[in-house]
Amino acid sequence: MDKKIQVIVISMILFSWLASPHDMPKREWTPGVSSGDYFTYEMYGVYTSNRSNSSINVPSFERNYTDWVRITITSVSGSVISQIYTLHYADGSETSFSFQTDVNPNNQGTFKISEKGVPICASNLKAGDCIPTAEVTLNQTIIRDSRETNYASWNVSDDWGDIYFDRQTGMLLELHRTHIFANNVTGEVVEKTDVVRLIQTNSW
Repeated sequence: MDKKIQVIVISMILFSWLASPHDMPKREWTPGVSSGDYFTYEMYGVYTSNRSNSSINVPSFERNYTDWVRITITSVSGSVISQIYTLHYADGSETSFSFQTDVNPNNQGTFKISEKGVPICASNLKAGDCIPTAEVTLNQTIIRDSRETNYASWNVSDDWGDIYFDRQTGMLLELHRTHIFANNVTGEVVEKTDVVRLIQTNSW
């Protein structure tokens, strides 16, 4: 066989082997938390209106009656994190419920922050990675309070904000999300800003 043809054939075999999806390593989506870790958050909503007597029915965020919310990790299996949510209200009462988060974006359905609680992502993500539990793509990794922190922001016509995740654990550090509610008939506009901030953890 001609040497030139041999080189072409070998090159094609190597390219085929390198490009084969079956031989390429699969991306790992690993949780960065362990059973027994807990994370306590403050949550509240801030409302502003262009009218003093607001009549728009704006969905509340934890109804502003929540003193704090604690997420306790109960187990980790593959990419699935099982947790207990405890909501401690201003009147001293509490509500707890079980919850699961899958940090593998290939296993995600539609996720809404307002419906599914505090978003969690896989550990050690980088700029360009998608976080389906928050419906955002990471912008960059920064140093914040001496820890590597993943940051993302978004800005659409009626919804904008920014979000910070601890890179090592994948846990939410802080979220600010502003949404506009408008009545096109009366001209009334209400801006609602949801704030979620980590205030205590035993993880670091």
